[in-house]
Amino acid sequence: MNLKRLLGIILILLGLLFVIYPIYSASAVSFIAGISLIAFGFAAIIDGFSLLSMMAHMTVIEVLVGMCSIMLGILFIYSIDALSFIVGFQFYLIAFVLILIGLIGLFTRQGSLAKLGSVLILIFGIITVFLAAFSIEQPLFVAILVGVSLLVEGIILLVIPSLDEANAIEG
Repeated sequence: MNLKRLLGIILILLGLLFVIYPIYSASAVSFIAGISLIAFGFAAIIDGFSLLSMMAHMTVIEVLVGMCSIMLGILFIYSIDALSFIVGFQFYLIAFVLILIGLIGLFTRQGSLAKLGSVLILIFGIITVFLAAFSIEQPLFVAILVGVSLLVEGIILLVIPSLDEANAIEG
């Protein structure tokens, strides 16, 4: 079987799981992220102490990063929905960039069309702030969005190789 088709089937199945069971899939992502962060934290602490004799300041930074990672991992396992937190954080970063670009464009661009484009970018940035807040408040929203994205990507991976093969046969 073609690797793209196999990946497409896997993505469709994962997408269906995310759409049908958004609470469980979001919890599974949080659990996996938490375990990964805890493992990374312990590795960072061990690595930090191995640097103790060479660079004392790097040891402190490495140990602090490891401890923060472990605490965040525990929070993801027991308290915070990692999926909505990460997506919400990304939305906030994107909103900040859009607002900044929109404001800079308002003050630096010449012409009414360019200013209108900057205003639209600024409005999109403000809308993205609300999407970020909504995604953090509603973890199911994010899980369903991820599920739909996985479904679309899986369908594309199934359909595109078929179209490529059909074009190869015709040509």
